[in-house]
Amino acid sequence: MITLALSGADAVAARMQSFSARAQARLGGVMARLGVALLDQVRANLEGGKLQARSGRLAAAQEMQLTDGGTSQSVSVGFDPADAPYGAIQEFGGTTRAHLIAAKNAFALSFSLHGQLVFAKRVQHPGSVIPAHSFLRDALADMADAGAAEIAGAVSAEAGP
Repeated sequence: MITLALSGADAVAARMQSFSARAQARLGGVMARLGVALLDQVRANLEGGKLQARSGRLAAAQEMQLTDGGTSQSVSVGFDPADAPYGAIQEFGGTTRAHLIAAKNAFALSFSLHGQLVFAKRVQHPGSVIPAHSFLRDALADMADAGAAEIAGAVSAEAGP
């Protein structure tokens, strides 16, 4: 899960408390728009931008959460690993260990090897090295400058000591 947040130092919290309700709502609207844009960018990365979509399961697992804590507002975009357990290894890269693949719902596995159709009850997979395909972090990096400018615009409208 990646999070875009505006919170932190006591000065920022005190400043936000002094904002009018209208400015708080304006900032909330900006955070919501940024969250939707970030979610769209992540899904675009998963549909050919960084990874080629196979089932669409990882893109469908992405979700956005907007949190308004009074003195802090944040928007999070990410996925539940239970919905797409392979998402983290795609984001950060990694290795899988050697493992046995066995036929479960059929008499045999079938695959093509050197142009020949092969059947087997089980095969030993040697493991894999999976490179990072950063669909979350790259989406946030792509939006960082525009997002910071939008947030700054929303809070600067409430300028004053």
